[in-house]
Amino acid sequence: MLSKKSLKEFKKIYKKEFGEEISDQEAFKQGTNLVNLFKLLYEVDHRERGWKKKLEENPKGFHLTDGSYSCCICGQNVSGDNSWYDQNGIKCLLCQEAIEDNIIPPEACHNKDSWYAIWEFDYYFKMKSATVRKFIRQGKLKARIILNENGRTHLEILMIKENPDVLPAKPKSHLVRDGKGMCHIEYEEVKLNKLLK
Repeated sequence: MLSKKSLKEFKKIYKKEFGEEISDQEAFKQGTNLVNLFKLLYEVDHRERGWKKKLEENPKGFHLTDGSYSCCICGQNVSGDNSWYDQNGIKCLLCQEAIEDNIIPPEACHNKDSWYAIWEFDYYFKMKSATVRKFIRQGKLKARIILNENGRTHLEILMIKENPDVLPAKPKSHLVRDGKGMCHIEYEEVKLNKLLK
């Protein structure tokens, strides 16, 4: 709980930053949210430090048994025996195996801006997955394909450096505020002219 002194200080900082005064109730709400955010960040940092220490004892990696997480490649929800953590981060077992088998490079774990998933073409360029797959079949794009246990596609990624002069860097984003004061993310427009020739 915020003390009266902390509440007063928060209101003072808010007025300095945003040029307007807020009520005690609003300051309490926003101040509490800020404290909770820092508490969460501290807990995440503490957990990751523990994982790194455990990694020193298990350099090849280990399963995460303390919660549910997202694979840094495919985004799939993972926990326990279905998870893997090593120097490349948290992964599902399919993506971990793909790294071990050199199907995808470890760089993909550390830099999401170094590759596109097929679904991102629709997100960034309004290009449907079927069209992207057609370009892959035609040899206009090079993809790395992760398969599941049944031999079906788990995920297809396209490394930007393996598609030079065809795939642009991921579009930069910026926040846009609408007339109601709500914010949303917009991306710079990028054309795939060389791909469409």
